[in-house]
Amino acid sequence: MSRIGRALVVLQALALAAGGATAARAGAGPLAGPGGAPPAGAISRNVQFVTNLPEAASAISINFIGDTMFVSSVKGLLSYDVSDPANPQLLGALPYYIWENEDVDVDTKRHLLFVSRDPRGFTSPATTAFPDGAVEVYDVSDPHVFRPVSVTTLPTGHTTTCVAQCKWTWTGGPATSDIDKRDWGFGRPIFAIDMHDPAHPVRCAKPIDTGRSDGKTSYAHDVQVDARGIAWVSGDGGVRGYWVSGTHRDPVDGKRKKATGCSPVPYAGGGTVLGRYATRAGLMHNAWRDVGARLDGTRGNVLYATEEVTGASSCAGFGRFALYDLRGSYGGAGWRNIKHTHYRLRQLSTWTPEKQPGSSGCDSAHYFTDRGDQLVAGAYYTQGTRFLDLSDPRHPRQVGYYRPDDANTWAAYWHEGFVFIADLTRGVDVIRLTGAAAKGGASAPAITAPALPAGRQLSVVARPQRHWHWMCISP
Repeated sequence: MSRIGRALVVLQALALAAGGATAARAGAGPLAGPGGAPPAGAISRNVQFVTNLPEAASAISINFIGDTMFVSSVKGLLSYDVSDPANPQLLGALPYYIWENEDVDVDTKRHLLFVSRDPRGFTSPATTAFPDGAVEVYDVSDPHVFRPVSVTTLPTGHTTTCVAQCKWTWTGGPATSDIDKRDWGFGRPIFAIDMHDPAHPVRCAKPIDTGRSDGKTSYAHDVQVDARGIAWVSGDGGVRGYWVSGTHRDPVDGKRKKATGCSPVPYAGGGTVLGRYATRAGLMHNAWRDVGARLDGTRGNVLYATEEVTGASSCAGFGRFALYDLRGSYGGAGWRNIKHTHYRLRQLSTWTPEKQPGSSGCDSAHYFTDRGDQLVAGAYYTQGTRFLDLSDPRHPRQVGYYRPDDANTWAAYWHEGFVFIADLTRGVDVIRLTGAAAKGGASAPAITAPALPAGRQLSVVARPQRHWHWMCISP
């Protein structure tokens, strides 16, 4: 471990002592959200508000080991017992500054939690004063305590994901580092760590997913692993999937190779028109392949992905949720000579909250999770959580929505029939679907907006008002 790593362990130990004190105070009595009435905003009739955890304000990402929920926030780590989702109990807290750990991951078998530290993420406000990224490992076998196991410095940090059942971790990030002097411009590729022994991690020798944007190495943002173990890397310019275990034919050179977390084998994927920093001022944010999704009578060829573009000048510029056809990409087209071919995946459809029921405007797509039956819960920042039926990948349908007026929604996670929402402003909201949508997305009716009376235009119905502008409606 480097001198910087040893110093971080000392800092985490000091923070742990403070966190233990916080947890001890919390243990004196139950801590739960206020429940009761749902927040002001737009909530479809088939969405039930369960409770809110305001002490988790600045929540960014969530994960679960059994009925223990782990929340990563700007202010530190929290753990909850959610065996009763209507009354979550705070178990432990480790207060320290984290930016951004946007997709916190866990090893459910070894009871480990992984924190990705961005080079910008050691101070508040975030700066690049710290020269390195890092991956921190915590033992959470006792969820009341976050016990430091190891710290490994990397050239970058932002998201860290387990691959091959947490035998390795893959980390991507936007910020540069003094560890690696290569001039890659915007962001870094994937840096892998061998986690067979989490107390003594070993950095892999070579970066992964280089040349991702038409042959140029650029920002690899996040990794998500599907049910077949394929690791899908999203970032500037597209989405590409890799085998990380087993022996497979490399479609690029035709040779059979053993895949590991340090030496993955290309599987499928490629460039996208969306999510290109140079043309859309954004990137492909995260992606997931639902192996059960059908397309033209076959399964396993549909890729779900989000594009993140915030602060756009018009609704057309904001990031979109998109569905792609993987057919045509299994032969290595997303790698082979892409500098000249500029290969693009075939886009099936896109979806945004613009002009949708429950919307007050438009905003970028962010993290989503799949329930397993082509029903996804997606986060859209100020436009809240949207439930989409993707059983027809060419025609996504909204079947529910939850948009508090003060929403700053980063991610929504399914767990035991409930949805836990990480909201930077509100903390953690717990909601659930009811009715047909709770049983299956395909059987749920689409949510439609009420029709205007015949002959009425919105410009006539809505009239300007001195304080509220166009928000005042004529009777």
